[in-house]
Amino acid sequence: MVSRRVLSLQRIGRIERQGNQNSVAHVFNYVTKGSFDAYLYQTLEAKQRFIGQIMTSKTPARTCEDVDQQALNYSEIKALCTGDERIKEKMMLDNEVKELNLLKAEHTNTVFDMQQTVAVTPAKIENAEIRLENLKADRETLRQLPIDEETKLPVFKITIDGTEYTDRKEAAQALEDAVLDFVKKSSDSEKEIGEFQGFKLSVKAVMFGNEPDISITMKGNAEHKCALTSSFSANLKRMESTLYKIDQTISDTQNSINKLKMNLENAMRIVNTPFPQQAELEEKTERLTALTEELNQAAMEAKKNAPEKQRTCYFERAKLKKEAFKDRQKTTKPKERSQDKNEIE
Repeated sequence: MVSRRVLSLQRIGRIERQGNQNSVAHVFNYVTKGSFDAYLYQTLEAKQRFIGQIMTSKTPARTCEDVDQQALNYSEIKALCTGDERIKEKMMLDNEVKELNLLKAEHTNTVFDMQQTVAVTPAKIENAEIRLENLKADRETLRQLPIDEETKLPVFKITIDGTEYTDRKEAAQALEDAVLDFVKKSSDSEKEIGEFQGFKLSVKAVMFGNEPDISITMKGNAEHKCALTSSFSANLKRMESTLYKIDQTISDTQNSINKLKMNLENAMRIVNTPFPQQAELEEKTERLTALTEELNQAAMEAKKNAPEKQRTCYFERAKLKKEAFKDRQKTTKPKERSQDKNEIE
């Protein structure tokens, strides 16, 4: 027996009841070997370890069981009911090997996902870097434009169907006419309609149900897309904003490249990292196989050397009645034959 001095909330509540005149109280917990106590303390240990990992950040795990859903299975009940330590060991190994196999399957799935990332990310990085260089070239083009002293922005100028416009109202109307004419008459999905601030201007329509989704693309070294609304005066401002925020676009593209490179580095590290608990899994699987074979052999030997079960009185009486009935049948048959002979004579 093992005893230790502990205080629990329930016992503290009983000790502090009104009328208790003892200033000091000792509480003892007793546990018995081979009883249900072992399972209860094992459950408490699992909960304590789980809470300790969270509170102290020591040996953190990515996955864990729901400790409030622990239940006693048949193998655990069998182990508690027997005194054979090998059965208890087998029970523990069964659970540990199962958990390790689940962790290995999760690791394998993660590696597969990372392999896909490793396969496609270099091309994404290459395309993003090409776009970054093209954006920088377009920024130099914009810097060459004449600046309006009042707005501090490039002087407004747009060419539509060969006509140059510097007045925003006239330009908005011309852009609207060109877009509507494209939507009604053109069977193409994209058409070049002019030039804006040195960038080729094309309109594009994509059908969503019965309504087209119309956008404007300004093409320099890179493409700058802008969705259109029903107000074409607002569309001109949206086009300018798309071009003039090129510094932010360059910064976002560079951040995207950095993120892709970081993801690629992490993916390659995960792909090249083997399952960290592979040695433990192999060791415990080997021990479980050997232990299972050992227990099977022991069971076969026990069955072979077991004494023959004695039949109960009930079965003995039934056997005697059956034999007596057979004897009576043998004696009655010759008599019946002799009587039949006398009758014939």
